[in-house]
Amino acid sequence: MLLRTLLFSVALLAGCSTTTETVHVQILPTEYRAGDVTSALATPVVDEVVRLRPDKVHLSMCRSTPNAKVLQFNTELQARSGAKVTAGFYDACPES
Repeated sequence: MLLRTLLFSVALLAGCSTTTETVHVQILPTEYRAGDVTSALATPVVDEVVRLRPDKVHLSMCRSTPNAKVLQFNTELQARSGAKVTAGFYDACPES
């Protein structure tokens, strides 16, 4: 019984350890970035965010980023995750 309890506790802790409070995503005019993942397409970055299972996702964008890029990312993310999304703009856009 003790062994089962120990194994259950380890499995539970392992499952909870991947939960991240906030994931920061950069949406630049030419690419998306989250952690070590960089892509011209939204899907690989959304995959990474979903894998991390955050409570919140903060989007940082340039004012020159096309609205369609932001909308694409947000639509994919909302379809696959229940994370709260916040957003903001860079004062100076970091170049790719």
